[in-house]
Order: sequence, then C-alpha cells, then structure tokens
Amino acid sequence: MRIGVALALLPLLLTATLTATPAATQALTGINLAGAEFGGLKSVHGKGYIYPDMAQMRAFRDRGMNVFRVPLRWERIQPVLNTPLDAAEAARLDKVVANATGMGVAVIIDIHNYARYARQPLGSANVPVAALRDLWVRLALRYKGNDKVIFGLMNEPVRLSAADWAAAAQNAVNGIRATGARNLVLVPGAAWSGAHSWTKPIGLGASNGEALAGFKDPAGNMAFDLHQYFDANSSGTTTGCIAPAAAAAKLAVATKWLRAHRRRGMLTEFGVSQNPECAAVLTAALTHMAANPEWLGWTIWASSAWFGSYPFNLYPLQRQVPPQLQLLQPFLAIQPQAQPQAEPQAQP
Repeated sequence: MRIGVALALLPLLLTATLTATPAATQALTGINLAGAEFGGLKSVHGKGYIYPDMAQMRAFRDRGMNVFRVPLRWERIQPVLNTPLDAAEAARLDKVVANATGMGVAVIIDIHNYARYARQPLGSANVPVAALRDLWVRLALRYKGNDKVIFGLMNEPVRLSAADWAAAAQNAVNGIRATGARNLVLVPGAAWSGAHSWTKPIGLGASNGEALAGFKDPAGNMAFDLHQYFDANSSGTTTGCIAPAAAAAKLAVATKWLRAHRRRGMLTEFGVSQNPECAAVLTAALTHMAANPEWLGWTIWASSAWFGSYPFNLYPLQRQVPPQLQLLQPFLAIQPQAQPQAEPQAQP
C-alpha cells in the first residue's frame, strides 16, 4: 500500500470492537517489544533472548495499540551473510508476525544492529553494502504477502557517514522493491537517527537531511525512521527529563524538514522514565506529533518481560501498570470501546 492508502486503511485492520480516535492524526501508534535483540551472539533462545509473548501483545492490543516494533539481531536471523535465513529463528519471527497480525496489529521488523554485523561495520570488506540488500530481499520475499508487516531497515546506523548510509539504504530499498514487495519501509538516518540532530552535519560530512533529501522509493511507500529521547543529552540513558517545550522543540527540527520536503516520519523510539517531571514531557511530545500530520505514527520504548526494574519498562502485566501507559491512551489511533472479541488461536 502507498502511504496515503495506509493512513486510510490501517485503523480498519483492528478488531471490530475498537474505533478510531477523532483527534488522532497518526495511523500507527504502538510500542517496542524488546527481547529478541538481547544477549550475545552465542546466546540460546529462552535463556539469553526471547521473542514477545502473546500475553503482552494481547494486553497492548486491548489498550488500542495497532503496531509493534520487534527488534532482532541480524546475526541470528542470518548467521552467515548472503545465505538463507536460519530456519529456527525465522520460524520464531513468523510466529510473532502471525500472532500479532492475526489480531489486526502491524509488525515492524527492526534489524537492531547499528549498521554492524558481528561487530564489523556495514560497508567494510567483511560486511559489504550488498549484504544488507541480500538480507532484505530474503525478508521481503518471506513477508511481501502480508501488508501488515513493515520493514525497518536498520536500528540507529552509526560509524558511517550520512551519505554512505543513504547509499546503502537506497540499495536495500531497491532490492526490496525488486521482489515485488510493496510493504511500508522505514528508512533511518545515520548517527543514531535523532530527530533533534536531523539537520546537523555528521562529522565533516552532510547531515541526514541533506543526504536523504533525494531518497527514492520505487513503490512510494516509505517514511523516515527517527528516534528521540528527552533526557539532557537525548540518549535515553538517564531518568531525568528536559522541559516540555524543549522536548517539543527537538521533534520540531524533524517536523520542519519533513514538511519542507513533503515526507513522512515515524518516531520508532522515544520514551521517558516514571519520574514525575517526565509526565508533561511525554504529553508534550505526543501532542506535537498529533498536531503535525507529517508524523505517520510512533512506537514508544519499550516492553519486555525480562526488563525488570528498568525505568523505561512498560510491560503491561506488572502488578502496577506503568503510568506512562495511561498518558499514551488519549493519543492512540484506536480507542477500546468494549472487550475485544475472540481472535483466531495463537500459533503454538
């Protein structure tokens, strides 16, 4: 589907007992379901890393979320570059996709690798740019029949210039479209893909805004993938928050660029801790996106049954529901009106 079509139809993907929020402008509003990116390269499934469980997916769906971003490791889904996907790992991803999309929720497949593979940078002799295209061709062939699957090219590319990343991303998107896949594709920028730094030069080179201004999607169904945290250094590594107006101003940098270039953006990582001063900051960020239709949607960071006391954990089945979830509710594209009807049985 093209972006315009996606905006019109995505609310219809939800169960019949959910209705669109009149004030919402985002078609996709949801959460990151962490776990499959955990652990080292030799970690064993179920011990060092996990995929999202059905209980939390259903809980978030029932709240009205209609998209899950699922981070995973490139090395696990494709243990050897330019070879077929690992059968066991692909089956685990298939299960998540089937269970989520089967109840009407879109899934972003997020290659959570920072433009690296086995600690080697993309574009190096060991990890040529063509390898990223190969991965996405294989994933596109696997999921092109499901338009609820969204392709997140790469989480937070680092240690390469904006121009080099733009070329690698263009090559990957061209490969995806060569398969006939028309799924929505999310294209990040280099240097952590920050909204606040989108128009700042990276080192001595171009900014993401300059390098990606001419990006072309043959299918016309893409959005730029941006991240933004609201602590003092925009890293998401501390529990404090800047002022609400400052938070909105950081997003406004990307909003202005998106509007000027007639592009769409999606904020696939953002979040705040439970500190009281952060409540107004989260509301300010959500309000800014709701007021600016350049934002296709968002996925807040993050939920995992394994996060424990991590201050950004939004796992919904804790004894005390995280307060951030209550703040999100008015901004969801879908609002629950009644108990959801039974959906098809989850994959075992």
